[in-house]
Formats: sequence, structure tokens, C-alpha cells
Amino acid sequence: MQRLLAFIEQNVHLILFVVLQAVCGFLMFYLNPYQQATFTHGAAGLTASTNQLTTNVTQYLDLKNQNIKLQDQVADQFRSSSLAAFHFLEDTLTIRDSNRVALFDIVPVQVVYNTANKGENIFVINKGSNHGIKRNMGVISPEGVAGIVLTTSARYSSVMSLLNLNLSLTPNINGTEYYMPIKWENKGVNILRLKGINKLEEIAIGDRVKTGSSTVLFPKGIHIGTITKLTTKPSSQYFDLEINTATDFRKLNYAYVVINKDINPIESLIGNVD
Repeated sequence: MQRLLAFIEQNVHLILFVVLQAVCGFLMFYLNPYQQATFTHGAAGLTASTNQLTTNVTQYLDLKNQNIKLQDQVADQFRSSSLAAFHFLEDTLTIRDSNRVALFDIVPVQVVYNTANKGENIFVINKGSNHGIKRNMGVISPEGVAGIVLTTSARYSSVMSLLNLNLSLTPNINGTEYYMPIKWENKGVNILRLKGINKLEEIAIGDRVKTGSSTVLFPKGIHIGTITKLTTKPSSQYFDLEINTATDFRKLNYAYVVINKDINPIESLIGNVD
């Protein structure tokens, strides 16, 4: 207590000065509408700037996490093949083979519009022809297949979602290509169906469904979904599969456009994919 009193006694003039300044500032802003409005406007601007900075940082960190997930996915899918080397080239991930030949460019994009409750769902991404994106290019999310590019403008592209009655893929399950379409039938968000699988096939709930070698739009091994249900009739030798999509389309914020570097020479041999 004595030390406190001694401190106050030694700094009484400074303490009095600070108190008077505070009182003067309060009276100035309280009694003068102009200064009060100026202070309020400045404080609001500072608050808005702080909120914007926080939002930008949050979005950046989220995008970074999405990119990390994409790198992990690509590494998992190509680690056992010749596509072992990949690196970032500016904002584009380039996948190369063991001879350093570029096979795919994967362009990161942001989803600016998305539907998941219609029969023919689409989503719109914030890059287009100015970034090398064209019709019929595959689009993946950090989790798996997302859709196929429909149309492009200079800065935007529309994408046919995997949740679209007009889109079908040939699946690969446990290393085997099944030449019947996996499709969305508008019977539940994020639920696909595959019909006509022979009961003799070694397929079980929990198996992962991936892209195979029958498409040039996606690299082989991209996750489509996971089998969640097997349905069969006693008199039939076939069963139907219910598959939960790897991509959660209700939370789709970022995606990646797949540019096949060899698509032109491949199409010249097998015919155009249109």
C-alpha cells in the first residue's frame, strides 16, 4: 500500500494529465456531433477492414487445406504407378511421368454457384477459356470426381455435376473395369447407383469405386464413391449397388479442372469424346 501511495505521489502530475485528457476527449466527442460522427465512421471502417482481413485469412487457410488434400489424393493414386512425380507450377498442379513428361495439368478453381437438389445439377467455377479450360474437361474435388465442363466463357465455366441425370461414368472396382454406367437417379443427394453386377463378382460394402482407363477426361484411379448397399432379388443372378459419392456436393467450395496434355493425339485414335 505504501508503495502504491508513493508511486501516485511521484507521478501525480502525469496521472492527472491522463485523466484530464480522457475527460476532454469524452466531452469533445459527446458534445460535438461532427467529431462523434467522424469517430463512429472511422471505428466502423476499422471494424469492416478487420472483418475482411479475418475472412480472407480464413478462406486462404481453407484453400490451403483443400490443396493439401488434393496433393495427398494425387500422391495416393499415382504412388504405385509411373506417375510418381508431380509439382506445383504457379497455381497449377502438373502431373508428370517418370520421364518428367507432363501428362495432366490440374487447375484449382473456386465454385461460385452450385445446385444439388435438381434433376440436372450444375455448378459454376471462376475460371474459363483464359485459363485453358475447355468443354468436356474433367473436374474433381479434393475428395474425388465432381463433374465435366459444359460451357466456358473467358472467366467462368459451367460444369455438369456428377449429380446430373445426363452424366454417367464407367467404374473401376478393385482393379476391374465394369462396362455399365454408374449414374445418379435423383433419389438422394450424393447417392449413385450401378445396376447389373454379377453375383459372382467379388464386391462388398465398403469397396471404393474409382475411374478406370475407359475415359480420357480423368486420370485413372480418381475416387468416385464408396459402396454402401448391395440389393438383389432371390431369382436374379445380378445385384445393384448403391454408392455414396466421394464428393459432398452440399459443401463443394473448391474444385480442380483436369487438363489432359495428350487428349488430342488420343482422340485422333479413338474418336472425339463429344
